[in-house]
Amino acid sequence: MAKFTSAQQSWKEQTGAVMSVELAKVFVGKVNVRKTPGDVGDLVDSVREKGILEPVLARPIGGRYELVVGSRRFEAAKVAGLKKIPAIVRPMTDEEAIIVSLVENIQRRDIEPEEEYDAIVALRKVNPRAYGSSDQVAKALGKSRRYVEDHISAVEAVRAIRKESPRAQISVKQAPLQSERKEGVLPVKHATFLQRAEEAASVQDLPRRERASQLKELAETIAPMPSPEAENVVSHFVMAPARPVEDIKREVAYLRAVKLEILLDPRVADALRRAAEERNTTMEAVASLAVHSWLRQQRYA
Repeated sequence: MAKFTSAQQSWKEQTGAVMSVELAKVFVGKVNVRKTPGDVGDLVDSVREKGILEPVLARPIGGRYELVVGSRRFEAAKVAGLKKIPAIVRPMTDEEAIIVSLVENIQRRDIEPEEEYDAIVALRKVNPRAYGSSDQVAKALGKSRRYVEDHISAVEAVRAIRKESPRAQISVKQAPLQSERKEGVLPVKHATFLQRAEEAASVQDLPRRERASQLKELAETIAPMPSPEAENVVSHFVMAPARPVEDIKREVAYLRAVKLEILLDPRVADALRRAAEERNTTMEAVASLAVHSWLRQQRYA
């Protein structure tokens, strides 16, 4: 059995003859990283008119065929009423099958972050020595370390919120529509901002219920925002996580609209810089909180 020497090496370059297999004998199992085929309406029309133009990839399992690549084509073939489907059938280990399925779907952009995350977890269970680090996973997938770590952070952030707030409709997608974002679907980058907030000491110091409620509200608040604005809101939130998130949002919007130029004493600037570094936030967020606190003490706000 041929081993996969690189995730960049297409499985199509390693294939054998195309077989026509009975659709009833094909199934989607544990190694296929795409768990839901999504809307296949347009593909069904194409299949009915032209058939399946590109064979799926499967591995033999006890007289049946476990689908590795081609979930949408398989689903469309079922809906179109086909009895057989063209397939390349080749023995593969779980590790090889997961890698091929993951790489192919990432290249097609047919997979969402949570599916990627589950596949990476599965890889680490199958071979922890080969995929234990982000660098190892990145090399196997032909992606950067930042790509892998961002996707892991994004999924862990939204799942942590859903765990603490079961009714929360928070999720993460590669490219959610604006209408989806208004419903709490976060782009990957926004979810990484959320992860940063979750890990902040100031947020961890909140009582559990309050922390869960505030993070849920934060996620819903930043989901529709442009990335720079969302990051700014998260930075201000980290500085004072007990404050109403809506107040923080309004404050950030005001500061963005009214640019304040302040000449700082070097010692003050240095103190702001150190405070920002210690709290993993921005100098602007620290300065905003300090001004807000002083105004309240003087009863101006």
